[in-house]
Amino acid sequence: MNRLVAVKFHGTELLGFQSGETVLIALKPIAVAMSLNWSGQEQRVKRDPVLREGICMMHIPSTSAVQKTLCIRLELLNGWLFKVDSGRIRDPKVRELVQIYQRECYQVLYSHFSGDREKLIREANEAESMSLRLVMECRHVLGNRSAAELWEKRGLPKVPAMDAVFRQNDLFEHATLVPRSVAA
Repeated sequence: MNRLVAVKFHGTELLGFQSGETVLIALKPIAVAMSLNWSGQEQRVKRDPVLREGICMMHIPSTSAVQKTLCIRLELLNGWLFKVDSGRIRDPKVRELVQIYQRECYQVLYSHFSGDREKLIREANEAESMSLRLVMECRHVLGNRSAAELWEKRGLPKVPAMDAVFRQNDLFEHATLVPRSVAA
């Protein structure tokens, strides 16, 4: 069954759909927000042999009726944005953000293929290790609920079984509390 999810992507929160392990992102709202011609972007994605493998049509409920929209797997969203012609973006702020993102893509690709890959993996592992230590410390000091919120905020992976583990008993949730009688 599909469920709506919020995905953090380069400092922005995107709405997507999760079906099993796959997360799909609607492309049209992103293209429209960047002032791009949607039909041109849609055709570009459909023509690209790699991007085409990760697209599908999703039925999205709206206020008037159910609409079909083109969605792409989250892991391919970077590839689409990397190919956007930033010169066609009218809004200078959005154009600059896309160009910053594209520069970052060039740097990541260079680092990956130039031998800095081990360094990137080590840095990613260190960052995740730090997140796990922070969550553990938060759990010891502030409790399970705070740790669960921090876990999610740090973007650590989550599985359904964790919901029960992070649930913290609250004194006010128990009906077994009996008020003390006041001695007269």
